[in-house]
Amino acid sequence: MSDSKTCSHCGGATLEPGRVQSTGRVNFHFEDPRFLTALTGYVPILSTMCLDCGTIDLSGEVEKARKISKKA
Repeated sequence: MSDSKTCSHCGGATLEPGRVQSTGRVNFHFEDPRFLTALTGYVPILSTMCLDCGTIDLSGEVEKARKISKKA
């Protein structure tokens, strides 16, 4: 499944979504999350790989981050 965005490195349009993984999923953890939220304090990291040059771009789930962050 291709993404409609372009590669941040080469400008290619052949992007494939996926995830970066080790022995478990890689997540972003807030140092100081909002207190007493029903959500866990981590944000899943989403990724896409450019099938033209191999660049892997990472991003976080913004909606969940806004619910956890004290700054939202």
